[in-house]
Amino acid sequence: MTVKEVFNKVEFIGAKDALKLAAALAAIGAALAFDVLLPSVYPEGYREQYYPLFLRTLLVVFLALSVLSVWFPRVRQKTIHFWGLVIAAMALLTFYTYETVKTGNLLLPVMPSPDKVIGVFFEEGATVWKNFAASFSLLLQGVGLGFVAGMVYGTLMGYSRFFNYWLQPFIKVIGPVPSTAWMAIAMVLAPSSHLASVFLVALTTWFPLSVNLSGGIRGVHKVYIERAQIMGASPFRIITRVIYPAVLPNIFTGLFMGLCFSMTSLVGAETLGVQAGLGWVINYAQGWNEFDLIFSTIIIFVLMAFVLLTILFKCQKHVMKWSKGAIQW
Repeated sequence: MTVKEVFNKVEFIGAKDALKLAAALAAIGAALAFDVLLPSVYPEGYREQYYPLFLRTLLVVFLALSVLSVWFPRVRQKTIHFWGLVIAAMALLTFYTYETVKTGNLLLPVMPSPDKVIGVFFEEGATVWKNFAASFSLLLQGVGLGFVAGMVYGTLMGYSRFFNYWLQPFIKVIGPVPSTAWMAIAMVLAPSSHLASVFLVALTTWFPLSVNLSGGIRGVHKVYIERAQIMGASPFRIITRVIYPAVLPNIFTGLFMGLCFSMTSLVGAETLGVQAGLGWVINYAQGWNEFDLIFSTIIIFVLMAFVLLTILFKCQKHVMKWSKGAIQW
């Protein structure tokens, strides 16, 4: 591609959008200047290493996105969308930095500075990755088991009056109880602490999925099922070809709720004798007052939940292109 062709593809940004990008870049630059120019006084003799690096990296990334937005409209749309959030984040980080390392108004170890929190990822990267991998594996196993159990349980309850009569009392009794209340029983009945942890996570996925799926199946118009029966469809084909496509919104709603609840139960599940995981790290760090480790672990939890829920709703958007009233993320 020649230089002329490159310039021909340039799409100038409107004045309003350009001001938004400039304001976000100015906010990052101001946060960096504030942190560099104002000396750190707490703890005495402390020198920041990672927070200034983080701000410089963020400035370079946002500047690169701003330049690329000239050629790529989608990049421009996404970058401009976050301009206000970037400014707000920089203001909060600057205020928090001022209250910690710049003045000492918020004291260690309870309130670690952003530099100490970011430093955990650099200084204990291998440990952080190990615990993340353990939690992610446990979460996937629990959610996967809960998904299978919820699909089977919800289908039987919604499709068959006989199974609904016998299964509904169990879900009414067991489902609403918090998973952490079953910890002692799970430890006794499960052959290992790992399986007990998987069970607790699966329980929080199974309940909302079963309830949403069974309710959706009962709401499917009987005409659709009767027509399929007239055409000779077996019960299996009716369920997979008629009922499941009709209740996709219920399935994704149940999965969304189950995935959110499973994040909560994950922390409790990782106290059942496991030696790795994000929940285990939080309990360990609380015992040793390592609040910088707690803060960094919470950040990992947030990122993991955000990525998983984003993937879930990307799948929903792809599968349910016809639906505009589904939950958005």
